[in-house]
Amino acid sequence: MQRSGSVLARAAAYLSVFLVAAVVNIVVATTSVRPDLVAVVGVLIWAVPIIVLYVAAPWSYLNARVVWLLGAWFASAFLMGMVAWGFWALVLQQRGEQVTAVVAEVHGGSDKGTTTYSLTRDGVPIPGRLMTWPGNDAVFTEEAWGSLGDRVTVIHDPDGLVDPRLPGEVAEAVDTAPLMVGLMIVGVAGLCVKAARAREREYGAARQGR
Repeated sequence: MQRSGSVLARAAAYLSVFLVAAVVNIVVATTSVRPDLVAVVGVLIWAVPIIVLYVAAPWSYLNARVVWLLGAWFASAFLMGMVAWGFWALVLQQRGEQVTAVVAEVHGGSDKGTTTYSLTRDGVPIPGRLMTWPGNDAVFTEEAWGSLGDRVTVIHDPDGLVDPRLPGEVAEAVDTAPLMVGLMIVGVAGLCVKAARAREREYGAARQGR
């Protein structure tokens, strides 16, 4: 029983590190981070958990514990993305307003697949940028683009915390994000338990070798 409790406690500690990173990563879902910097900020935040775990219990070679921890770390990248996805969806579901906006500025280019749009409503700028133009359903693929003066229906946050989104994006995220976040937490937690058990076996082997 004591060994089981030790494994669960260590697994919970591992999981908490990944969960904290996922919560901190919510910043990329806000208008405080420009779309062209989202990936950079996300990667920097993602790097923190594995550094913290290494500093807490360094390893000098690739053993079972390290393999499971690396697996949890890679899976946590998807968890971070799902949490950020769910955050802006929740904000827009709770207080978003559906409006017809006008494209005031186009950022990026279609050749890079990173076109974003600054919008206005009745001449007043809408905080943040629209990152998906209607007709672009595939991830990282652009087949349609907006131009200056084009009108588009979006859901925006009156307080400007998150970027405006297409109504279809919001509906999909509201329906899907909670399930995906739950599944990813369970998956990362399972890998953390595996890592904790491997760590316990390391301790056991070390004690027997004395």
